[in-house]
Amino acid sequence: HLQFNNKRLNANTLEPVSPLNVFMSRMRSDIPEKSESFMFPQDKVVPVGSNMTFCCIVKEKDDFKEMMYGRQEMSATRLSRRTYAITVTNQPASGNTGTNVICCSQRLTLTGAVVFVGYPPGDEGLVCETRDLASAECSWKKGRDTRLRMKRSRTKYTLNGRDCLEANERKTWWCSSKVWEESWTLVARNPLGTVQLTDSAQLTDRVHLLAPVNVTAVEVEAWSATLQWSWSVASYKKLEMVCQLQLFAHELSSTRNYSGPGLSSVVLESLRPDVDYTVTLRCGSKHSFWKWGNESAPFRIHTKMDRPDALDVWMWMDSSNTGRVFWKPLSVRKSHGALVGYEVSQSSAEEDGRTPVSLPPGNFSYPIILNNSSDITVAVAARNPAGLSHVTLHALSVISFPVDSQLSVSELLGTNGSFVLSWQPNVNASSGYAVEWVPTGCSGLCPVDWKKVPESDCSFTFLLISDSLVAGVRYTVSVYSLSTGALTLLQRWQGYSQEMIPSQSVSKLSPIQTGSDVLLSWKATAMEHQRGFIRGYTVYLANAAHLDLIANISDPEVQSYRVKGLSPSFYKFVVKAYTSAGEDAGSTVDIKIEMDTADMLFVGILVPLGIMFCCLILISICCYKKREWVKKAFYPEIPGPKVPGDWSSPQGPLDVKPSPHSLVHIVENPERDFTKEGLFLVPEEEEESENDNIEVDTDSDEPALLRYYNQVVGDGSHSNQVSDSSGSSTASVGSTQTEITYAGIQSPTSSQGACGGGGYRPQMQSVAGPAEPQIEFEADFQDDGLNTGYKPQCSWQLDSPEAENFSGSLGSPTSVTSSQFLIPESSEEKPQPSNTWFHNFLSGKS
Repeated sequence: HLQFNNKRLNANTLEPVSPLNVFMSRMRSDIPEKSESFMFPQDKVVPVGSNMTFCCIVKEKDDFKEMMYGRQEMSATRLSRRTYAITVTNQPASGNTGTNVICCSQRLTLTGAVVFVGYPPGDEGLVCETRDLASAECSWKKGRDTRLRMKRSRTKYTLNGRDCLEANERKTWWCSSKVWEESWTLVARNPLGTVQLTDSAQLTDRVHLLAPVNVTAVEVEAWSATLQWSWSVASYKKLEMVCQLQLFAHELSSTRNYSGPGLSSVVLESLRPDVDYTVTLRCGSKHSFWKWGNESAPFRIHTKMDRPDALDVWMWMDSSNTGRVFWKPLSVRKSHGALVGYEVSQSSAEEDGRTPVSLPPGNFSYPIILNNSSDITVAVAARNPAGLSHVTLHALSVISFPVDSQLSVSELLGTNGSFVLSWQPNVNASSGYAVEWVPTGCSGLCPVDWKKVPESDCSFTFLLISDSLVAGVRYTVSVYSLSTGALTLLQRWQGYSQEMIPSQSVSKLSPIQTGSDVLLSWKATAMEHQRGFIRGYTVYLANAAHLDLIANISDPEVQSYRVKGLSPSFYKFVVKAYTSAGEDAGSTVDIKIEMDTADMLFVGILVPLGIMFCCLILISICCYKKREWVKKAFYPEIPGPKVPGDWSSPQGPLDVKPSPHSLVHIVENPERDFTKEGLFLVPEEEEESENDNIEVDTDSDEPALLRYYNQVVGDGSHSNQVSDSSGSSTASVGSTQTEITYAGIQSPTSSQGACGGGGYRPQMQSVAGPAEPQIEFEADFQDDGLNTGYKPQCSWQLDSPEAENFSGSLGSPTSVTSSQFLIPESSEEKPQPSNTWFHNFLSGKS
């Protein structure tokens, strides 16, 4: 890969010597021809990606340090005493001046070389065209940069064998020919390669016109203008061409095409008055159109003024006899010149003419006062320096255009800042419909806006979109039918184009305590601050870190809430109004709940009573569960009498046959000595007197029966008498029949009667003999009980306080002739305790 700029001749053969042989010969001898250092090869041109070897021969007495390829230090290989070499692989493209390779010592640069690494030509797309209908201009696309900038290595071009000096010198990448040859061949060549391009075409197929010159406006009017221009090539006057004009005015632009042979003038129509237009022009061959020619320089046209367009007028009544006429300002496109003012006039059926009122250009409304006439007509026109606009007449009927119409107002929901309206068609809407919207509740000079809808374009469903619709503002939207007569209100709504959260909270929030309840009441937010339909209210209880929802009131008409059952404490309540967009910030109120005096008294009475009642219930439950223990401890059972023997015979009167001479009458003597007990004989005459009423069977041979009756001590005539001793019987020899009554003897330790003693007690015998009676006993008989047999004692009473300590138990009656008990024993009978409530409770009886 090594090449030298000079050639060495062999002295013997006078023929060129191979560079490789020379190089190898020098490396073997290291004898330089010159005294300085040098490097091989020099100024080499190679393609990108090639590999090269560079050799450096250092002069005598110079030391070698390194070899550099560009800014990269290379690893050098020592070939001989003074020769060093490096090999560079896959070389990248070099810069504009090539890549430097240097050989350095410890102190300075010894020598170096330059290598040019680039690409072969890559041009493409040769196209030839004519500008003057005679010569040819060929152009092509330059391909990849060859990176070869040196004059001897740059690309050279030839067109049909002729050098393209324009391409080589001017770097325009085009080449011209004075004669149209219909076919061309372009050759691009550099040290690394060659490219050949071809093209062919007819002259009329490649016409590229030059730009028109001297463009002027011959005549300019309000709505039209005439333009003229000229051509720098005379042959264009016979060429069938098409020209394109582009108009620019403010933000508007339009394109218009014109055609004709040698076209040099056009008339621009449908322009706007008092408007600045900028015009540009370009033309091309109409036959076998190749491309548009060069564009002319921009030209400015200013049209004249004209009368303004008619105004869009609307009437709005703010009371029964006053209103205001509104009109929309004209845009620049419709004003046709700077406006100088407006003229407004009003007339009625009774008036023949009308007097106009001039207003400055900044006014867009005028008040109207209605007279007694039901129909009026308002005319409005705009004026500019060119004249007065067409007059707009607006007829108004007070009857058909009421400001406070009782027509029901529906709720209208907005959608993304707009309204969707629909209404029923009206047969009288000969001129279409009008949609009006105004902020609800507005008074004075309100921002009224409207939009007229032609009947032909109306499908009775209208999407209302306007920049005047403000989010969070309630609007009253009305639809009117338009006719040659009066306006007619068809339908009315109220709504928000976009709802927002209320800007202010509810007002006048106040709490009222009633016992343990708190009544919260508030006033609704003013309509201008609602910014949406109030859907309801939320009531919160404020805690330290959050709000607890108490109630959600979905009815916006309800503006109070009662919080019930609050205990005495400090509370903070928050009430918020909400719309479909969310809740407002909320109003807060504090209240301290205190116990009412009447409630405190009521609680002070009920609490002790409740505690006492609970204690009684607990005591009763405890006693009921321990009733057996209580009964044993406070009311023990008294065992019944146990009588030995067989008493299984049926119960009935017990007849005893005493001896004929034995008849004992037992009486009570209240004056007896309580320390002695005994029976006394009853004299015969007393016996007879007391037994006069007793019938005795004297004919019977059997001895008389001795009957025993239990003496009953009651509260009657004997209530002051108490039996203190048992009776004994004595025998009367002379009597044939004897009856015996028994009086019980009370024990000294008893203070109760026989019934109060809780059961039957045995009869005690007297310690004294029958011969020493001291106390008389009187028998108390009941005639109706003589034939009923034996009956138990019912009650015994003491007739004096001294007897309180005597026992109330009684002994068993006996006969003077028998030692056995006279009372039949029944195994089923038991003494019955006193039936008191306490006894029943302890015994578990009901």
